[in-house]
Amino acid sequence: MALNYATSTIVSDAFRQMEVDPISAFGEDTEQATAAAEQYPEAIQQCLERADWSFASKFAQLSEAPELPADQNLPYSYVRPGDLLRLIEVQPFTVKYRLDQDALRADQAAPLTIRYMMKITDEAKLPSLFKRAVALRLAANLALRWVSSTRARYLEGAFERAIMDALRADRNSASMQNYNGGETPAMWASEALS
Repeated sequence: MALNYATSTIVSDAFRQMEVDPISAFGEDTEQATAAAEQYPEAIQQCLERADWSFASKFAQLSEAPELPADQNLPYSYVRPGDLLRLIEVQPFTVKYRLDQDALRADQAAPLTIRYMMKITDEAKLPSLFKRAVALRLAANLALRWVSSTRARYLEGAFERAIMDALRADRNSASMQNYNGGETPAMWASEALS
């Protein structure tokens, strides 16, 4: 899906944060529009790669792909989902695996379930605090071309604060337990006090 930069709240916010006029029309043939088109996917990917976000977490059950080359140590190959950005976990937890460019290779036959961070291209599906972080990341990525080095440093700091706000807002999206069958690790504070 092509992004309409003129109606993108993230792109508009990024230009406002840089204190530069936002892009005014779709398909605008300006240096700013070209730069935004180039850096928008990078900014959103940089933010998605930053954490295990609940709104981008996805489960998939993979089927074997015997047509893919096999590794002698990991003889079962699985096709990577097309929207996979970052692998979070593979189940069962006893499986040995490696994520390669063309496939996920494992030492166990199907079924294999994975949880991963998925690429998101529809900004309407993003929480507002995360959108603000993406806008600031985009502004920081674009800053050196259009703003002073002082403003660029400010944007980097503002991004770090915004991404932490988004992380705090997303942190209660799972119960406090260990999902891999092991013991829940002790809290460092209680360890220090014992």
